[in-house]
Amino acid sequence: MKARFVGPITLVLSLSLGAAALGDPTPAPHATPSPGVAVPDIPGVPPTVMNSPVVQSILNAAGGLLQTTNGPTAYGKITYFKRFDLQLQTAPTVYRQVHLHRGTVINPRGTTLQPGMTVNVSGVPQSDGSLDANTITVQ
Repeated sequence: MKARFVGPITLVLSLSLGAAALGDPTPAPHATPSPGVAVPDIPGVPPTVMNSPVVQSILNAAGGLLQTTNGPTAYGKITYFKRFDLQLQTAPTVYRQVHLHRGTVINPRGTTLQPGMTVNVSGVPQSDGSLDANTITVQ
């Protein structure tokens, strides 16, 4: 179901970036080359386009659509941790519940999990969308 939205969102994003780039009359600044070093002329997206709330909302929506939350792995930032329950933020508005059990391996060994840590979790997906963690690796 999510895959059918990726094409139209990509089209809208590319059209809005192209239209915004054509509307900006100021040229992008060029890098000053070092003596003896060739610098390629790489076009960039103007900061006014990237800081646009419309572009940011499209990027956030695309990130949420592309993020999978039902597989055997999850990568994200810990937002909640207490004893055997953990919540990960895997995308700007996407969260996943993770359940620990006796025998869950936390790497590096001896690490105490805390909110704000970025982790990679692998385990067994549950029918409610949560993940029963076998291994948690702190990044």
